[in-house]
Amino acid sequence: MADGCLLLVDAAEGPMPQTKFVLRQALKLGKRIIVCINKVDKPASRPDWVLDTTFDLFGCLGADDEACDFPVAMASDELAGWV
Repeated sequence: MADGCLLLVDAAEGPMPQTKFVLRQALKLGKRIIVCINKVDKPASRPDWVLDTTFDLFGCLGADDEACDFPVAMASDELAGWV
């Protein structure tokens, strides 16, 4: 029913064990994946490292070249309290 997958990764912690599970399932189903690095506004964020680590995870899970060319979005919680 879904055409793709939004893979949400914390900008400080990077990929977690559940990230690996979700990514493996999405790749197995052939879904297009968009990576969203969240909380880039936090002082401890390290989005460049997180992006590199996430890319390495794609490779470790056997993603093809097309899957490894995923789009990336950066997100911030700065306005999360606004209604």
